[in-house]
Parts: sequence; C-alpha cells; structure tokens
Amino acid sequence: MAHNRRRFLEGTVSAGTAGLAMSDVLRLQAASAPTAGTDTAVIQIWLGGGHSQFETFDPKPDAPLEYRGPYKAIPTKFAGVNFCEKLPRTAQVVDRAAIIRSIAHTTNGHYVAAHWLSTGYPGRISPPSHPSSGALVSHFRGPQDPGLPPYVLLSHEQTRNPVIGAVMGTGYLGIEHAPFTVMQDPYHDEFQSGKVAEATANLKLADDITLERVNDRRSLLKNLDRFARQADATRKMEGIDKFTVAALNMVTSGRAREAFDLSSEPQHIRDLYGPHRWGQMALLARRLVESGVTFVTLNTAPDSLCWDWHRNIVDDKRPADGSDGPSRGLEHHGPPLDQMISALVTDLYQRGLDKKVLLIVWGEFGRTPRVNKTGGRDHWGALMSILLAGGGLKVGQVIGASNSKGELPSDRPIHPTDVLATMYRHLGIDLAQATINNSGRPIPLLPDGRPIDELIQA
Repeated sequence: MAHNRRRFLEGTVSAGTAGLAMSDVLRLQAASAPTAGTDTAVIQIWLGGGHSQFETFDPKPDAPLEYRGPYKAIPTKFAGVNFCEKLPRTAQVVDRAAIIRSIAHTTNGHYVAAHWLSTGYPGRISPPSHPSSGALVSHFRGPQDPGLPPYVLLSHEQTRNPVIGAVMGTGYLGIEHAPFTVMQDPYHDEFQSGKVAEATANLKLADDITLERVNDRRSLLKNLDRFARQADATRKMEGIDKFTVAALNMVTSGRAREAFDLSSEPQHIRDLYGPHRWGQMALLARRLVESGVTFVTLNTAPDSLCWDWHRNIVDDKRPADGSDGPSRGLEHHGPPLDQMISALVTDLYQRGLDKKVLLIVWGEFGRTPRVNKTGGRDHWGALMSILLAGGGLKVGQVIGASNSKGELPSDRPIHPTDVLATMYRHLGIDLAQATINNSGRPIPLLPDGRPIDELIQA
C-alpha cells in the first residue's frame, strides 16, 4: 500500500496541479452560461521529435533512393494517394481523414518548433512564454462536464522535459489550467508483451486508490500537501489544498472514475485499439472526450523525442548507457501508431462522434529529404504532413502537395497557426479573443492564421 500511495502522490502532484483546474472551472462554470461549441472536443496525438513525412503520409516512391528511404509506398483508398507501407490500416480509413501535405514553418529546433505549434507563437521555452493550446482551451472553454477536468495529458513519467512543457504547459495562464496527467512507465516494453493488462498498468488511475485505501483521508491529504510543498520550493503551488481535495475526489468517485475505467470496454473494442500502450491510451482518450473532457493530448513517448530518428529510420537505437532515452525506429513504432490511428478514426465515426471530436495527429516538424550517412533523417521545419479526422470537417481529401523530393510545399502552403485556428473554430472559441499575460498586456489567441477553407463544411 505504501508503494501504491507513493506512486499516486508522485504521479498526481507532478501532473501539474490539475485539481486546481477542476475546482476553478467548477466555480467559473457555475457563474457563466455555456458558449457556442461546448459539445465539441479535441484529441491531439503528439508525435514528439518530429515524424518523417516520407515514412508516414507522403512517401516519394519515384524519388532517388537517398530521398525515398528504406520503405515502400502502398496505395490507400484514394487512387494515386500513397502512404508508407508501415501504415496499412490507416491507409484503409483515409476516406474518413484529411491529410495535409504542405505544413511549413521556419525553425528546425525542437523546443522552438514545439512551442510554436502548440501556442501559435515562437518564444521562450523554459518556462514557456505562452500557454499551450490545451491550457487555452481550459481557459476559454473549461470541461463539458463539471465532474471532469477540461484538459488531460496522457503521457509518460518524464513530463519535465522542456519539449513536453512547451507543448503541454500553461505559460502565464497559471497552474489552474495545467493538464490532469495520466502517466505511464516509459521503460515498460509493452509493445513486445502483447498483453493489454501490462500495457495499461499505469493507465488504470483509480485502481490503486480505492475508497477503502483512502479511508484515512486526512493523513493522505497531509502527505500530498507535504509532497507538493517539497516539490515546489518557489511556492508557485499556493492553493494546493483545493488541488488535493479535487484530485482525490476525481479519481475515487463519479463520472471521472467511470471514464478512466478501461475494463468496462468490450473486449473487441480493446482488441481494435491493440495490446499496446498507445492503443489503450487512444481508447482512454476516446472515453474521456465522450464523457466530457474537452481537450486530450496523447504524447506518444516513451521518451520525449521518440520520433527523432537521426541515426536510423528503421531501428534508431540509442547508446547502451541510455543517455539519450529509449528510442526506436519505425519497425518498432510503425505498427502501434498505425493501429492506434486507424482504430480511433474508425471508433469515432462508428459511435457518431465524428462531429463532436476533432482528431489531430502531428509533431513539431518533418524530417530532412535526404537520408543522412547513418540512415536517419534530421530536423526539417520546411515541410510536414499531418492527419486530421472528425470535427465535422470535410474529410476524404488530401490538401496541399510537396515537390518531387519532399523538400518544400509545391501547392497550398499551410502554416501551423492555420491548423490551430481550425481547431479553435471547432471548439467554438472566438479567434478574436485575447488572454492577459503577467505584465497585464493582452495577447491575441493567435498572432495570425485562419481556419483552413478546404476543411470547412459549406
């Protein structure tokens, strides 16, 4: 019991004091009427490190070998539209998705790019100078159900990396808009185990914290309070008592406990998503937005930059000492990514959630067109391919195009802020709104960008 309690304390408190978000949102929602678009939600699958356009949604089978890379292209449901051979399931649901092959920006740095794509602004990274999209959604929308957090992050235990902070952090909005974080052990090789129970061991948030185990509520709250104060010597976690009460309530009772309970899903649905962490996290994301969470980010780590394949696209193993984290190439990541995306797209449409829930699959940038001398690809902000589905969008189309070597957009360049504008439109958030930073200055929701016309239903 001591070990389980300690894991709960560490996981919950390091989650960004999400309980404050819950308690503040409850108070704010009680004083305000719902706004337009409140029955909408977003699932963001974040491919941290920057996925390759060649090895996902924009292969170049006719390019020279040093550009096209080690994998073949396969046909999708659309004539003339190919995917990488490692995404066969996703290729069969592309009629329910929109692929954008012409996303471009001007930085090749992980931190700046991650911050830019999440906030809409280039800026300081540590701490982030602007709030992430999830924090902004928490601020402007809150949860659809007062018993649930507005913003959930499904991630791994190492959430303090600057890239993760840039993509999922609160900036000047403060800890009341931090995500409620469900963490997973990044070193558990669940992909190889083939056992759902092992793959989701740490996702069953409420299992170790049963009502029987929190009978000594006052003692547990004291432990939480002491842990939080030790973890934050700068006293930025004022109001932690509201956090501990709300967080404890959330994982032990009510709608949230039901939403987090994957065991209530039929086995055929569990199997659809796959016996691996990413698949079961995607299923959890669907359950959360279906229950009333507004914004869910699924971080595909086991380490913060797991798509950062400089060494070898096929099998990008890190040094034996583990100094750079456990990263693997497409042979390892391709099949679970393919199953996760295809299952989520299929499930959202079969459940009639395709108008309510917008799915966005992207990372901070693409990869270099020419394969490097070690068989990898390096950072490339000049071109990226992404996938969107649901959201009431016009799906079944490819927007934009890249040149023959996958270097630059050749048609319809689209900036990441256009994607963010499309997302905020779906959520009913007025693009003309602004937040107030720590200096009292109004900051526009986005500095530029507009919803992508091709995706908007007439």
